[in-house]
Amino acid sequence: MKRILLFIGLLLGVVSACKNPLDGLELRFKKPYPVALDVQYYTVEGKAPPENMEVILAGPDANRLITTVNTKKFRISSDGALFLSIDSLGPRPTAQNPLRFTVVAKVPGFVDAVLPVEMGNENQRSVALILQPTGTTSAVKVAQSTASRSGSVDRDWSVETPTPIIANQSVAQASIAKGTQLKDVAAKEVGGTLTARFQAVDINKSNNTFLINPIVNQTITKPILRGGTAEGTNQQLTQVVGAFLLQIHNEQYQLVKTASQPIRVRFSVSPQLYHPLERRVIQAGDEIPLFSYDAATEKWQTETPGKVQKASNGDLEYVAELSHLSLWVAGFTKQKCDTGPSFKIKSSLPTTNLQYQCEVVNEATGARLQVFKSTVNNGEIIKINGLESDQFVRLRITDALGTAVVNSQLVNGCSGEVQEMDLSSFKKQIQKCPNGPGFKIKSPLPNSDYRYSFVVINAETNAQLQSFQTTANNNEVVRLSGLDSDQKVRLRITDIVSSAVVTSEPVDACASNAELVVDISSFKVPPQRCANSPVFRISSSLPNSDRSYTFEVIKADTKARLQVFQSSANNGDVIRLGGFYENTGMIQLRVFDFLSSAQVVSNPLDACTNVTTPLVLENFKVPPPKCTSPLGFRVKSNLPNSGATYQCQVINAATNGVMQTFATTVNNGEIIRINGLYSEQTVRLKIMDNQSGAVALSAAVGGCTATVQEIDVTSFKKPILKCANPLVFSVKSTLPTSDRAYNCEVINDVTKAKIQSFQSTLNNGNLIKISGLDADQKVRLRIYDSQSSAIALSAAVDACATGNQAIDVTSFKIPPNIKPGEVRITLQFPCKALDEDKLPTRELFGRFRETGTLQWKNLPSMKYISGQTAFSIVTDLLEVGKTYDFQVGPAPGYFSFSESAYKLRKADWVIEIETTEYCKL
Repeated sequence: MKRILLFIGLLLGVVSACKNPLDGLELRFKKPYPVALDVQYYTVEGKAPPENMEVILAGPDANRLITTVNTKKFRISSDGALFLSIDSLGPRPTAQNPLRFTVVAKVPGFVDAVLPVEMGNENQRSVALILQPTGTTSAVKVAQSTASRSGSVDRDWSVETPTPIIANQSVAQASIAKGTQLKDVAAKEVGGTLTARFQAVDINKSNNTFLINPIVNQTITKPILRGGTAEGTNQQLTQVVGAFLLQIHNEQYQLVKTASQPIRVRFSVSPQLYHPLERRVIQAGDEIPLFSYDAATEKWQTETPGKVQKASNGDLEYVAELSHLSLWVAGFTKQKCDTGPSFKIKSSLPTTNLQYQCEVVNEATGARLQVFKSTVNNGEIIKINGLESDQFVRLRITDALGTAVVNSQLVNGCSGEVQEMDLSSFKKQIQKCPNGPGFKIKSPLPNSDYRYSFVVINAETNAQLQSFQTTANNNEVVRLSGLDSDQKVRLRITDIVSSAVVTSEPVDACASNAELVVDISSFKVPPQRCANSPVFRISSSLPNSDRSYTFEVIKADTKARLQVFQSSANNGDVIRLGGFYENTGMIQLRVFDFLSSAQVVSNPLDACTNVTTPLVLENFKVPPPKCTSPLGFRVKSNLPNSGATYQCQVINAATNGVMQTFATTVNNGEIIRINGLYSEQTVRLKIMDNQSGAVALSAAVGGCTATVQEIDVTSFKKPILKCANPLVFSVKSTLPTSDRAYNCEVINDVTKAKIQSFQSTLNNGNLIKISGLDADQKVRLRIYDSQSSAIALSAAVDACATGNQAIDVTSFKIPPNIKPGEVRITLQFPCKALDEDKLPTRELFGRFRETGTLQWKNLPSMKYISGQTAFSIVTDLLEVGKTYDFQVGPAPGYFSFSESAYKLRKADWVIEIETTEYCKL
């Protein structure tokens, strides 16, 4: 202590007597080297490793490693982290010339954690390692053997995992044959004392092996394809058969990578393991996919599949032959299909734009994987995308016009084959002919007003399609209408005088320009209209009345009705008949009493007679008199007074028959008067509310009741009144004048419900007039800009407001110009912004054809531009003024949206997409 104090005193003396030795000294700190690799060590309990951990670096490029401050003193931090940098003395690592080294962590009580590393660039890599304890309960089997200097194993070497691969299965056994030459990743022999580490891996437990499990969400990420360097698609494990880690090194921690003879690994498997591609349980001879993970390069590799075979005890076992050492996973996987199945339509249906329901059905679960609509014209191909490799599906198409359902054959989701689907059971689309063919009558007969019976029949089936009566004079043209298309028809005429029948030639039902001659020369002269007709004089003892009675003219022999009419039946009234022909024959006149069951029938007489015959109304009752004053109903209502009218009915209280129908207002206190009733009638007044479905029904009351009755309509909803004048918005815009249409919406300010959708130009000063709005609500006008995510929203205004309201669209972007001969197609979504993560695709494929033609033509694909609310393209394939059919979808052949018979009136075609599924919330 005295020496220390003396030294301090001397130092202070020097400092006080001499110039400060620190003057002019600049303090410089070394710039740290960038971290190339950081390794975080844990115990299985998730704790930091013991402080006495030793770090050893081995391998051909271990001398290139330094600490971040350019030392060789490699230490583990208190929280278990190791940071390594690459020196600046040698070449930088590349994919062609990587740095290879091994990091070994040694600590008593734990299995050595040996990490191979291959760095092909200078990007920082982070690795987490789990220290596995030693002992009889260790999950890692450590075994040793020896190999010659040339790397040849001295004896047959067999190692077993301490625990089964999977519960209820056997442990895994790895066998290396004597004489097998072992080499490292650089193809150098690995000789000397060999240490093997072999363990079963539970991929559901991240700390089950010394590596943090590289399988996340049961997914093997982009494994390199077998026999190549190209990356495949992600493989999602559906059934894990087994996973294990095998690692071998010598005393210098030179790691074995390859073996001259396959290292055979075997373990038992459950006989209930399901083979998804064969759709059955596994059996001997089946192959099961195998994947390896190289911890040095952090890459997955697709390997030669292992096979299922029968073990000596009769059980099933999985055998794999390993050409190198890694972490291995055997199991069935699935992946998104690059190419899905296609279905070629075989159909006899006429070409049409009719859309049919299509469903892609999972055979195993019955779940509908995809639902869409498509045309099903003959030869059309429906392509299915987005399926997974373990899915076996059928395409189900339902007849849009009938009950038929057609299912395809079973096909794998990744099958690129084209399968035919026969839709011959589907019904043809029924289309009505706007005009049909004409038939010109050729006849030698004199003109007559006699009406012949005509029948339209199907030319193939003879089924009757129409029947009617009309004259058939020479040169008259009988034209058909209202027939279904896609059929040929004939016109058949029957002569009532003779047995002659004339049938036309077949003609297309829609042949509006056709005019076929129908020759009825074989017909006989038709009966002539009667020159005279019978007269009946009413004989009645009843008092005169304005009541009407029902009369019928019937055939005397068959009692078939020829005519029916109503007339008064007062004493002395004359009933004159007419409209009969010479062949009508004997007739009778029959009249009914509406108060009793009495009826009177005249004697038979010839239809062409001119005699006057008395018709005596015997046993008829005296009709009650008509009410001298109307029946009144006073309305009880809590509705506001308005001119809205409601449907009313006068109901017969005895029969519930409707006697009168009319419309009237129902303001409170208003009296509804009903005329034309009779004293014997008991009635009710019924009023219906169209808004709510409510019905007001009065009490039953006599038709001549003088007292005003009450009818209560307080259950009726307040009527929705329409604004008398349109709501007008004046546009404030900086856009150049154009005829470009923008999507507009009128929304309720309270509920935010969309009331109207339409399109409008947005030239500065334009007036947007909105008619048909309901009163008593506040609304806003909302307009979307297809060029950006901008949205213009007006202030909330009364729907019936007068004067011009303002809508400001100065935030909208100027759309790019369209060159002469070009057309812009925009698919506009009703969103403030699209949720790009929700979009099923960022590229849409479209096609078009002129309406009425068969040949579809492909359009350039529409690629989504981030930040916009629409897909758009500009093309010179369309022509303004023509009418087109248009389809678009996420892949060629999968068109989920269509527009039919659209007349392209201008070069800016904006199509509003109704769904809000892809909008940001």
